[in-house]
Amino acid sequence: MTDSKKAAAVVWGANGMAGGEVLRILAGHPRLTVAAAVSRSRAAQPVWTIHPHLRQDFPEMTFTAPEDVLDVPADVVFLALPHGASWKTIKEYRARGVKVADLSADVRLKDSALYEEWYGGQHPAPELTEEAVYGLPELHREELKKTPLASGVGCNAACAILGLAPLAKAGLIAEARMELRVGSSEAGAAPSQGGHHPYRDRTLRVYEPFRHRHMAEVIQECGLASAALTMTMTASPIVRGVQMLAQIRLANKVKEPDIWKAYRPMTSGQPFWFLSPARPAHLRLPDPRHVLGSNRALTGFSLHEDGERLLVVSAIDNLMKGAAGTAVQCANLMLGFDETDGLTMKPVYPA
Repeated sequence: MTDSKKAAAVVWGANGMAGGEVLRILAGHPRLTVAAAVSRSRAAQPVWTIHPHLRQDFPEMTFTAPEDVLDVPADVVFLALPHGASWKTIKEYRARGVKVADLSADVRLKDSALYEEWYGGQHPAPELTEEAVYGLPELHREELKKTPLASGVGCNAACAILGLAPLAKAGLIAEARMELRVGSSEAGAAPSQGGHHPYRDRTLRVYEPFRHRHMAEVIQECGLASAALTMTMTASPIVRGVQMLAQIRLANKVKEPDIWKAYRPMTSGQPFWFLSPARPAHLRLPDPRHVLGSNRALTGFSLHEDGERLLVVSAIDNLMKGAAGTAVQCANLMLGFDETDGLTMKPVYPA
């Protein structure tokens, strides 16, 4: 297939880490080509000066200023913008009939009360949240095929949901106490005292003891009460990756085959979501290193001998399955492409 037959994509926030990952994916996508990479702060600079690993893929492309890009023809737009910065651009593109895969939190939550609770104010465009489909294909594949607007997923939320959703659907969760161990890339490209890698290297710093905004998505997608959940965030000395550990008190006593039966119907046939093997023991509970650079998610578990307590562990690459990879997966579905187009890259190991 030649470039002239490809669909056109515009990437906003293309100078950031998630935007750079969208560019990396699209560089190898068989049916999408980059029509523009948008950045206000880097306008007119070569894309490869910020993303040197993409120099051979985009040797001549420069960043485009936001005011110069709205009229660039596009079939789909990726918005890798900060929270609160996407909704106006979503409205502009939707008015033009352009499909949007948002990576921000702007249209993730359907319930306005839930949005106000977790984001501290009324949503500026609630009609967009009604139109948007939560952008996790593993749960909303058929809806994404019909929508023009896919929301982003929180990287921590995606990791948690892919660990808990099958158990929640089976009615097995009475309480889940989650700890998420996250890499420094989750803090974004702009350094901060808490998020800058030199300050967090070789540390395990707890920065959210009980709640994180991404927990709202777990409540929404798993149908669990906030009182039954905690989400503890720990900054770990890695660059990429999220690992969730959930200590679960089960709603009733079970045996291990019951847990496998809960997971298999939802994970069977999924192109990117896999169960970890029961053996060998060191691979039963997944490590983020086993998915780095890929759009894959791994989920594993260990049942306590009392049959009433369960440890669930899930792992993703936060920049891929937690952001850019899932956004492209959503765009593929919205455009009628093969869901896996551009996303068949293998994990890098060891890393």
